[in-house]
Amino acid sequence: MNIKYIDNITFKKMLLGAAANLENNKTIVDSLNVFPVPDGDTGTNMNLTVQSAMKEISSLSESTIVHIAEAAANGSLMGARGNSGVILSQLFRGMSKGLAGAVKIDCKVIAEAFKSASDTAYKAVMRPVEGTILTVARETAEKAMEVYADYDDADAFLEMLIEQAKDTLRRTPEMLKVLKQADVVDAGGKGLVFLLEGALSALRGVEIKQEKSEMQIVETAVELEEFTSEDEIIFAYCTEFFIKNPKGTSDDFLSKIYDKGDSIVCVGNENLIKTHIHTNNPGQILAIAVKYGELSKIKIDNMKEQFRERVKNSKKSQEKKKYGFVSIGMGEGIKKVFTDLNVDVFLSGGQTMNPSTEDILEAAENINADHIIIFPNNGNIILAATQAKEISKKDIHVIPSKSIPQGITALLAFKEENDVEENVKAMTEAVKEVKTGQVTYAVRDTVFNDMEIKKDEIIALSDGDIVSHGNSPEDEAIELIKEMVDEDSFLVTLFYGDSVDKKTAEGMKERIEEIAEECDVEIIYGGQPLYYYIISVE
Repeated sequence: MNIKYIDNITFKKMLLGAAANLENNKTIVDSLNVFPVPDGDTGTNMNLTVQSAMKEISSLSESTIVHIAEAAANGSLMGARGNSGVILSQLFRGMSKGLAGAVKIDCKVIAEAFKSASDTAYKAVMRPVEGTILTVARETAEKAMEVYADYDDADAFLEMLIEQAKDTLRRTPEMLKVLKQADVVDAGGKGLVFLLEGALSALRGVEIKQEKSEMQIVETAVELEEFTSEDEIIFAYCTEFFIKNPKGTSDDFLSKIYDKGDSIVCVGNENLIKTHIHTNNPGQILAIAVKYGELSKIKIDNMKEQFRERVKNSKKSQEKKKYGFVSIGMGEGIKKVFTDLNVDVFLSGGQTMNPSTEDILEAAENINADHIIIFPNNGNIILAATQAKEISKKDIHVIPSKSIPQGITALLAFKEENDVEENVKAMTEAVKEVKTGQVTYAVRDTVFNDMEIKKDEIIALSDGDIVSHGNSPEDEAIELIKEMVDEDSFLVTLFYGDSVDKKTAEGMKERIEEIAEECDVEIIYGGQPLYYYIISVE
């Protein structure tokens, strides 16, 4: 098959094919997490970013190549989630620049679009890291520019470029030590290869059917609109989650929970079950669910609390204030801490559930303040927050907080009487003064820093690095605190998650005081999923 030119109709089909192929393989990309922690979400973030681009394309009234490329760029920009999603949105943006003015696409235009995509993505990242999706995009673009003159068949040209992308992907562990240690290739690069393979299949006329069920789940905020009184809310907790690689069918799981709430949606396939239920006992639902497989993207909203908040907000004065705050995190206890520190909007998100650029932008736009300060509290959300800042016309500042403890410490450094530059500087400096520890479980067997870690073992991380593993969350938390505390430490704060009971958590105080004699110790309910404990040492 010799294809000299790609027209607008074929180009649109190629993008749809790319999206479908990533959708079908996102769990593979998710599994390529460097650390064996239960928050591998690169595939999910890339897929949601691409789906946002496809939604924008589907709304077009005019489908020229330029319009399609611009729609993909705009849609992915607003829908970008996580670092991988933001970088992917920049690749789409660069592609759109490279296709400016194109009425048909030949090998030369393909090469120029690849080059523009790579250049744009590199410029968007402050410190580009080689061995990532950026490297796969760059080396593929360099190959395209080097040899496009030798090709007049777009099919053969793209096939060759995909082989180049795969070759670069295979070499990513040689470029990035953490990939080699984990014995995985770069997840973002793998996602890019799936996109390119899907596009080529569509070019060849192969239809890729998305292996997903339509999951019509309404946002909690929308559901609340049907209530006129708090008394009408019979089941208080809106609970959502995924079960990955389930041991039974969605119908089987539904039979176990159908009588434990209302507004139940339970759909999926052999790879994934998505569940939504209003219940008064979310812990009971999750306890049943975990027997079916690994849980992901857990989201629990207290609808009564949200209803009261909505009523309160509707009565609030709309007078503009000097400062407004947006913070991101998960867990009712974590939310309360930030709310008590006068955060205006607490976005539910973090590990496994990164808010999009649009989510963050909307939160900031809804605050009536001269200066908006955003606390991402996760290294994988900082780029999306920064992208929201660049889009908005408001005066937005992003504090580079990579954890909940960093976000809290930064907020405590805020002073209302200071000007915005002084506050941003103080809060950014404060982020550096806190150490963060996390205790969770391993989702696969792995070897890291000569530690042989088995699936389901408890693992402890200090500022992102695995430092110990064992069988008890409490024992690993103590070992972790020993590692974190030094002679300058004065405060240890333990946030316990939704799977830890209050008595166990409070029993940790005495153990911590024994190993950190010079420190004050605070035990706070965080309610965060997936992580037994989040530890802050200052």
